[in-house]
Amino acid sequence: MPEKSCFFDSTAEDPREYTADEFAEYFRRVLTDGIFNGGTNLQVTADGTNMNVNIADGYAWIQGYMYKVYGGHTLTLDTADPTYDCIDRVVLRLDKSLEKRSIEAVVLKGTPSATPTPPALTRNDNVYELSLAQVRVIAGKSFIEGFQVTDERLDTNVCGLVNSLIQADTTEIFNQFQAWYNSKTAEFQREWEDWFANVQNSGFETPSGAQQKANQAEANAKAYTDSAPEPMQRNLSIFNVYKSGKDSNGIFTIVEYKRADGTLFARSELSSGTSPQYTTRTITYYDTDGTTVLKTDTFILTYDADGELISEVKQ
Repeated sequence: MPEKSCFFDSTAEDPREYTADEFAEYFRRVLTDGIFNGGTNLQVTADGTNMNVNIADGYAWIQGYMYKVYGGHTLTLDTADPTYDCIDRVVLRLDKSLEKRSIEAVVLKGTPSATPTPPALTRNDNVYELSLAQVRVIAGKSFIEGFQVTDERLDTNVCGLVNSLIQADTTEIFNQFQAWYNSKTAEFQREWEDWFANVQNSGFETPSGAQQKANQAEANAKAYTDSAPEPMQRNLSIFNVYKSGKDSNGIFTIVEYKRADGTLFARSELSSGTSPQYTTRTITYYDTDGTTVLKTDTFILTYDADGELISEVKQ
């Protein structure tokens, strides 16, 4: 039969019987293996007086089957090797064989060695193990102390916390957003460069016209901002303007545009030539951290015989 469904009530004419593994399979579709909640749940400890380790109360979930410790549980490790250390593991072992059909806490015995390693976990169709802790058994020592126990409950490779397998695949949504974001970033960058050039061109003038041009620049900037598309207006509203590097002719050679959080978005700097006829303007754009450079644009400025700026060409 290529189809299967469960679980349904039985009737006298149509009995519905299910195995324990079918019931466990139901939960394997929605929950991962591991322990519940963390904290001290099934934590392995040692009191430092003998070769015993203690497992705290708690719950675990293995391949759809539940395990519970109540009232504490104690395991005893083998006597230490007289020469070499070894690493044992305290594990929860699910055994679905007919002889067992249970989950039990057991000690996996390690091999004494000059460089000991923990024993491997068994994971097959019948036996599946989760490791709660490693215990380093020190050569010749007759008791286990707390520092010899390494908690492995949160290591997802060998145990981990029970979690949901029901998750939405957001990959396609993210890809669509990323494409939209990249498109809008390029669009805003172009609009920003146009606005930036419009605002600053009139600031690179002779001293006699500096104030007049500055006033005009303000008016131009406002007019441009007011008439810009709504997304661009929102983009401009986040920037604060800071000027510095004022020269002898009253021209600010550095203008910085910062976001609301104080991080630098762009920096314009005039250089080369002689004030007020600077011949180079460099604009550097920064990432959201305000320090990582995204790109740098360089513009060559030229003037007519009267010292008026007549062109600004991107290199």
